[in-house]
Amino acid sequence: MPGRWRIQTIRLQGVLVEACWRPMEGDVAGDFHDVIDLRDGRAAIVIGDVAGYGPAAAHRAEDLLISLRRAFRTTNRPTEVLAEVDTWVASEPGDLFATMACALVDPAERVVHVASAGHPPIAVVQGGAAGFLNRIADPPLGIAAERRQISYPLAGDGALFLYTDGLIERRGTSLDENLLRLLEIAATMEAESGGSEALARRASGIFGQPADDATVVSVRVRPWAGLTGTGSSGAERSGREVRLRLYVDPRDLRSASTEAVARELQRVVPSRLQIDMEVINITAAEGGLETDGVMAVPTIVRVLPQPTIRVVGGIRSPTELARALHLPLSDEES
Repeated sequence: MPGRWRIQTIRLQGVLVEACWRPMEGDVAGDFHDVIDLRDGRAAIVIGDVAGYGPAAAHRAEDLLISLRRAFRTTNRPTEVLAEVDTWVASEPGDLFATMACALVDPAERVVHVASAGHPPIAVVQGGAAGFLNRIADPPLGIAAERRQISYPLAGDGALFLYTDGLIERRGTSLDENLLRLLEIAATMEAESGGSEALARRASGIFGQPADDATVVSVRVRPWAGLTGTGSSGAERSGREVRLRLYVDPRDLRSASTEAVARELQRVVPSRLQIDMEVINITAAEGGLETDGVMAVPTIVRVLPQPTIRVVGGIRSPTELARALHLPLSDEES
Protein backbone atom coordinates (compact mmCIF):
# COMPACT_ATOMS: atom_id res chain seq x y z
CA MET A 1 0.00 0.00 0.00
CA PRO A 2 1.37 3.47 -0.87
CA GLY A 3 2.70 5.48 2.04
CA ARG A 4 1.66 9.00 2.97
CA TRP A 5 3.35 12.14 1.73
CA ARG A 6 6.13 13.25 4.07
CA ILE A 7 7.55 16.76 4.43
CA GLN A 8 10.87 18.01 5.78
CA THR A 9 12.22 21.55 5.92
CA ILE A 10 15.94 22.24 6.25
CA ARG A 11 17.42 25.69 6.79
CA LEU A 12 21.10 26.30 6.23
CA GLN A 13 22.95 29.60 6.15
CA GLY A 14 21.34 31.35 3.18
CA VAL A 15 19.47 28.33 1.78
CA LEU A 16 15.98 26.99 2.47
CA VAL A 17 15.25 23.43 1.33
CA GLU A 18 11.86 21.70 1.55
CA ALA A 19 11.53 18.02 0.65
CA CYS A 20 8.23 16.24 0.05
CA TRP A 21 8.11 12.54 -0.78
CA ARG A 22 5.72 9.60 -0.97
CA PRO A 23 6.87 5.97 -0.94
CA MET A 24 4.93 3.64 -3.19
CA GLU A 25 5.17 0.84 -0.64
CA GLY A 26 5.03 1.43 3.12
CA ASP A 27 7.82 3.56 4.60
CA VAL A 28 10.68 2.76 2.21
CA ALA A 29 11.49 4.02 -1.27
CA GLY A 30 13.95 3.78 -4.12
CA ASP A 31 13.84 7.58 -4.34
CA PHE A 32 16.44 9.37 -2.24
CA HIS A 33 17.52 12.93 -1.52
CA ASP A 34 20.14 14.61 0.61
CA VAL A 35 21.16 18.10 1.70
CA ILE A 36 24.87 18.50 2.46
CA ASP A 37 26.15 21.55 4.33
CA LEU A 38 29.60 22.19 2.87
CA ARG A 39 30.54 24.47 5.81
CA ASP A 40 31.76 27.23 3.50
CA GLY A 41 28.33 28.80 3.03
CA ARG A 42 27.44 26.58 0.08
CA ALA A 43 25.05 23.64 0.08
CA ALA A 44 24.73 20.58 -2.14
CA ILE A 45 21.24 19.29 -2.84
CA VAL A 46 21.02 15.84 -4.38
CA ILE A 47 18.06 13.80 -5.60
CA GLY A 48 18.04 10.34 -7.12
CA ASP A 49 15.91 7.41 -8.16
CA VAL A 50 16.69 3.68 -8.12
CA ALA A 51 14.55 1.65 -10.52
CA GLY A 52 11.70 -0.14 -8.78
CA TYR A 53 10.27 0.39 -5.32
CA GLY A 54 9.98 -1.32 -1.96
CA PRO A 55 12.72 -2.69 0.36
CA ALA A 56 15.11 -3.89 -2.37
CA ALA A 57 15.14 -0.49 -4.11
CA ALA A 58 15.40 1.28 -0.74
CA HIS A 59 18.47 -0.78 0.17
CA ARG A 60 20.23 0.19 -3.06
CA ALA A 61 19.22 3.83 -2.54
CA GLU A 62 20.82 3.82 0.91
CA ASP A 63 24.01 2.35 -0.56
CA LEU A 64 24.04 5.13 -3.17
CA LEU A 65 23.65 7.77 -0.46
CA ILE A 66 26.63 6.35 1.41
CA SER A 67 28.71 6.45 -1.78
CA LEU A 68 27.51 9.99 -2.46
CA ARG A 69 28.48 11.29 0.97
CA ARG A 70 31.86 9.61 0.66
CA ALA A 71 32.41 11.40 -2.66
CA PHE A 72 31.64 14.79 -1.12
CA ARG A 73 34.49 14.26 1.34
CA THR A 74 36.96 14.55 -1.54
CA THR A 75 35.32 17.04 -3.95
CA ASN A 76 32.55 19.61 -4.14
CA ARG A 77 32.19 19.69 -7.92
CA PRO A 78 28.91 18.04 -9.00
CA THR A 79 30.49 16.42 -12.07
CA GLU A 80 33.32 14.91 -10.03
CA VAL A 81 30.89 13.66 -7.39
CA LEU A 82 28.83 11.90 -10.08
CA ALA A 83 32.01 10.44 -11.55
CA GLU A 84 32.96 8.91 -8.19
CA VAL A 85 29.47 7.49 -7.74
CA ASP A 86 29.69 6.12 -11.30
CA THR A 87 32.83 4.23 -10.33
CA TRP A 88 31.13 2.73 -7.28
CA VAL A 89 28.04 1.68 -9.27
CA ALA A 90 30.20 0.04 -11.93
CA SER A 91 32.01 -1.99 -9.24
CA GLU A 92 28.81 -3.32 -7.67
CA PRO A 93 27.59 -6.83 -8.56
CA GLY A 94 24.30 -7.19 -10.39
CA ASP A 95 22.34 -4.63 -12.35
CA LEU A 96 21.71 -1.24 -10.78
CA PHE A 97 19.81 1.35 -12.77
CA ALA A 98 19.64 4.72 -11.08
CA THR A 99 19.54 8.40 -11.96
CA MET A 100 20.77 11.36 -9.95
CA ALA A 101 20.90 15.15 -10.13
CA CYS A 102 23.21 17.31 -8.05
CA ALA A 103 22.82 21.07 -7.45
CA LEU A 104 25.58 23.04 -5.72
CA VAL A 105 24.07 26.30 -4.44
CA ASP A 106 26.24 29.30 -3.57
CA PRO A 107 23.97 31.83 -1.78
CA ALA A 108 26.68 34.49 -1.55
CA GLU A 109 27.26 34.50 -5.32
CA ARG A 110 23.60 33.62 -5.95
CA VAL A 111 24.49 30.95 -8.45
CA VAL A 112 23.77 27.23 -8.78
CA HIS A 113 26.00 24.63 -10.46
CA VAL A 114 24.12 21.59 -11.77
CA ALA A 115 25.10 18.16 -13.09
CA SER A 116 22.83 15.25 -13.96
CA ALA A 117 23.09 11.52 -14.52
CA GLY A 118 20.00 10.69 -16.55
CA HIS A 119 17.66 12.47 -14.14
CA PRO A 120 14.60 14.56 -15.08
CA PRO A 121 15.54 18.22 -15.71
CA ILE A 122 15.68 20.64 -12.78
CA ALA A 123 13.07 23.39 -13.00
CA VAL A 124 13.98 26.98 -12.16
CA VAL A 125 11.34 29.62 -11.42
CA GLN A 126 12.19 33.31 -11.47
CA GLY A 127 10.01 36.37 -11.95
CA GLY A 128 6.88 34.33 -12.59
CA ALA A 129 8.50 32.37 -15.42
CA ALA A 130 9.69 28.75 -15.33
CA GLY A 131 12.21 26.79 -17.39
CA PHE A 132 14.53 23.81 -17.24
CA LEU A 133 18.23 24.07 -16.38
CA ASN A 134 19.41 20.81 -17.93
CA ARG A 135 16.87 19.76 -20.55
CA ILE A 136 19.23 17.21 -22.10
CA ALA A 137 20.43 14.78 -19.41
CA ASP A 138 23.71 12.88 -19.46
CA PRO A 139 23.62 9.06 -19.14
CA PRO A 140 22.38 7.34 -15.93
CA LEU A 141 24.73 6.28 -13.15
CA GLY A 142 27.18 3.49 -13.90
CA ILE A 143 27.73 4.54 -17.50
CA ALA A 144 31.09 6.25 -17.90
CA ALA A 145 30.53 9.63 -19.53
CA GLU A 146 31.93 13.16 -19.66
CA ARG A 147 29.23 14.84 -17.62
CA ARG A 148 28.46 18.50 -18.11
CA GLN A 149 28.14 21.14 -15.42
CA ILE A 150 25.72 24.02 -15.95
CA SER A 151 25.97 27.24 -13.94
CA TYR A 152 22.93 29.46 -13.57
CA PRO A 153 22.35 32.77 -11.75
CA LEU A 154 19.51 32.94 -9.22
CA ALA A 155 17.43 36.09 -8.79
CA GLY A 156 16.05 37.20 -5.44
CA ASP A 157 12.78 35.31 -5.89
CA GLY A 158 14.31 32.36 -7.71
CA ALA A 159 13.55 28.77 -6.76
CA LEU A 160 14.76 25.37 -7.94
CA PHE A 161 12.58 22.28 -8.08
CA LEU A 162 14.23 18.86 -8.21
CA TYR A 163 11.93 15.85 -8.56
CA THR A 164 11.79 12.20 -9.55
CA ASP A 165 9.90 10.81 -12.52
CA GLY A 166 7.26 9.36 -10.19
CA LEU A 167 5.83 12.88 -9.89
CA ILE A 168 5.07 13.21 -13.61
CA GLU A 169 5.03 9.75 -15.24
CA ARG A 170 1.55 8.26 -15.76
CA ARG A 171 0.45 5.45 -18.01
CA GLY A 172 -1.20 6.59 -21.23
CA THR A 173 0.18 10.14 -21.03
CA SER A 174 3.05 11.89 -22.80
CA LEU A 175 6.08 12.54 -20.60
CA ASP A 176 7.05 15.60 -22.64
CA GLU A 177 3.56 17.04 -22.26
CA ASN A 178 3.61 16.37 -18.52
CA LEU A 179 6.96 18.13 -18.22
CA LEU A 180 5.46 21.21 -19.85
CA ARG A 181 2.46 21.02 -17.52
CA LEU A 182 4.85 20.82 -14.59
CA LEU A 183 6.52 24.03 -15.72
CA GLU A 184 3.13 25.71 -15.91
CA ILE A 185 2.39 24.62 -12.36
CA ALA A 186 5.81 25.70 -11.07
CA ALA A 187 5.46 29.15 -12.66
CA THR A 188 2.42 29.80 -10.44
CA MET A 189 4.33 29.10 -7.21
CA GLU A 190 4.38 32.14 -4.93
CA ALA A 191 7.87 33.48 -4.37
CA GLU A 192 7.81 33.09 -0.60
CA SER A 193 5.51 30.15 0.09
CA GLY A 194 5.45 27.90 -2.96
CA GLY A 195 7.64 24.95 -2.04
CA SER A 196 7.84 21.25 -2.74
CA GLU A 197 4.65 20.38 -0.86
CA ALA A 198 2.64 22.85 -2.93
CA LEU A 199 4.11 21.56 -6.19
CA ALA A 200 3.49 17.93 -5.22
CA ARG A 201 -0.10 18.69 -4.23
CA ARG A 202 -0.89 20.59 -7.43
CA ALA A 203 0.85 18.09 -9.69
CA SER A 204 -1.01 15.18 -8.06
CA GLY A 205 -4.26 17.07 -8.51
CA ILE A 206 -3.62 17.34 -12.25
CA PHE A 207 -1.84 14.06 -13.03
CA GLY A 208 -3.41 11.90 -10.33
CA GLN A 209 -1.61 10.21 -7.45
CA PRO A 210 1.80 8.74 -8.36
CA ALA A 211 2.07 5.10 -9.40
CA ASP A 212 5.69 4.98 -8.24
CA ASP A 213 7.85 6.50 -5.51
CA ALA A 214 7.67 10.28 -5.92
CA THR A 215 9.86 13.05 -4.50
CA VAL A 216 9.99 16.83 -4.88
CA VAL A 217 12.70 19.06 -3.41
CA SER A 218 12.46 22.86 -3.55
CA VAL A 219 15.46 25.13 -3.00
CA ARG A 220 15.33 28.85 -2.32
CA VAL A 221 18.17 31.24 -1.68
CA ARG A 222 17.17 33.37 1.28
CA PRO A 223 17.08 37.19 0.87
CA TRP A 224 20.26 39.15 1.42
CA ALA A 225 19.00 40.28 4.82
CA GLY A 226 19.04 36.65 5.89
CA LEU A 227 22.75 36.37 5.07
CA THR A 228 23.88 39.25 7.22
CA GLY A 229 24.26 39.65 10.94
CA THR A 230 26.57 38.29 13.56
CA GLY A 231 25.67 34.65 13.17
CA SER A 232 23.26 34.44 16.08
CA SER A 233 20.58 31.81 15.77
CA GLY A 234 16.98 32.58 14.90
CA ALA A 235 15.96 31.47 18.37
CA GLU A 236 18.28 33.97 20.07
CA ARG A 237 17.30 36.87 17.81
CA SER A 238 13.63 36.26 18.56
CA GLY A 239 14.04 35.85 22.31
CA ARG A 240 14.39 32.95 24.71
CA GLU A 241 11.19 31.08 23.92
CA VAL A 242 11.18 28.08 21.62
CA ARG A 243 7.82 26.44 21.08
CA LEU A 244 7.55 22.98 19.53
CA ARG A 245 4.68 20.69 18.59
CA LEU A 246 5.44 16.99 18.33
CA TYR A 247 2.89 14.86 16.48
CA VAL A 248 3.10 11.18 17.40
CA ASP A 249 1.26 7.90 17.06
CA PRO A 250 1.54 5.83 20.27
CA ARG A 251 1.59 2.66 18.14
CA ASP A 252 4.69 3.83 16.27
CA LEU A 253 8.14 3.00 17.68
CA ARG A 254 9.74 5.91 15.80
CA SER A 255 7.33 8.30 17.51
CA ALA A 256 8.44 7.08 20.95
CA SER A 257 12.11 7.32 19.99
CA THR A 258 11.73 10.84 18.56
CA GLU A 259 9.85 12.01 21.65
CA ALA A 260 12.72 10.74 23.83
CA VAL A 261 15.22 12.65 21.67
CA ALA A 262 13.11 15.82 21.89
CA ARG A 263 12.94 15.50 25.69
CA GLU A 264 16.71 15.17 25.79
CA LEU A 265 17.05 18.27 23.59
CA GLN A 266 15.00 20.21 26.16
CA ARG A 267 17.55 19.19 28.78
CA VAL A 268 20.79 19.96 26.90
CA VAL A 269 20.08 23.29 25.14
CA PRO A 270 21.71 26.43 26.60
CA SER A 271 20.02 27.65 29.78
CA ARG A 272 18.98 30.94 28.16
CA LEU A 273 16.55 29.01 25.91
CA GLN A 274 13.21 27.81 27.17
CA ILE A 275 11.75 25.01 25.06
CA ASP A 276 8.04 24.43 25.50
CA MET A 277 6.86 21.28 23.74
CA GLU A 278 3.32 20.10 23.13
CA VAL A 279 2.98 16.40 22.29
CA ILE A 280 -0.06 15.63 20.16
CA ASN A 281 -1.45 12.12 19.68
CA ILE A 282 -2.72 12.10 16.09
CA THR A 283 -5.13 9.25 16.83
CA ALA A 284 -6.99 11.55 19.23
CA ALA A 285 -6.23 14.99 17.74
CA GLU A 286 -9.22 17.00 16.56
CA GLY A 287 -7.32 19.71 14.71
CA GLY A 288 -3.96 21.27 13.96
CA LEU A 289 -2.65 18.61 11.58
CA GLU A 290 -3.67 20.50 8.44
CA THR A 291 -2.56 23.85 9.88
CA ASP A 292 0.90 22.50 10.65
CA GLY A 293 1.15 20.58 7.37
CA VAL A 294 1.42 17.22 9.13
CA MET A 295 1.24 14.34 6.67
CA ALA A 296 3.19 11.68 8.60
CA VAL A 297 4.46 10.84 12.06
CA PRO A 298 6.59 11.58 13.86
CA THR A 299 6.57 15.28 12.89
CA ILE A 300 8.11 18.08 14.95
CA VAL A 301 6.98 21.62 14.16
CA ARG A 302 8.96 24.61 15.42
CA VAL A 303 6.18 27.14 15.98
CA LEU A 304 8.39 29.80 17.58
CA PRO A 305 10.60 31.52 16.70
CA GLN A 306 9.32 32.14 13.21
CA PRO A 307 9.60 31.04 10.45
CA THR A 308 7.98 27.67 10.99
CA ILE A 309 10.17 24.61 10.49
CA ARG A 310 8.82 21.06 10.10
CA VAL A 311 10.96 17.98 10.67
CA VAL A 312 9.45 14.69 9.55
CA GLY A 313 10.61 11.19 10.37
CA GLY A 314 12.70 9.54 13.04
CA ILE A 315 15.48 11.60 14.64
CA ARG A 316 18.45 9.80 16.15
CA SER A 317 20.05 12.37 18.47
CA PRO A 318 19.57 15.81 20.08
CA THR A 319 22.38 17.12 17.89
CA GLU A 320 20.59 16.04 14.72
CA LEU A 321 17.30 17.52 15.96
CA ALA A 322 18.91 20.81 17.01
CA ARG A 323 20.48 21.16 13.56
CA ALA A 324 17.20 20.42 11.82
CA LEU A 325 15.35 22.97 13.98
CA HIS A 326 18.16 25.56 13.70
CA LEU A 327 18.72 25.67 17.48
CA PRO A 328 22.08 26.01 19.25
CA LEU A 329 23.41 23.30 21.53
CA SER A 330 26.06 25.51 23.10
CA ASP A 331 26.78 29.18 23.71
CA GLU A 332 29.60 29.01 21.15
CA GLU A 333 27.10 28.23 18.35
CA SER A 334 25.20 31.48 18.86
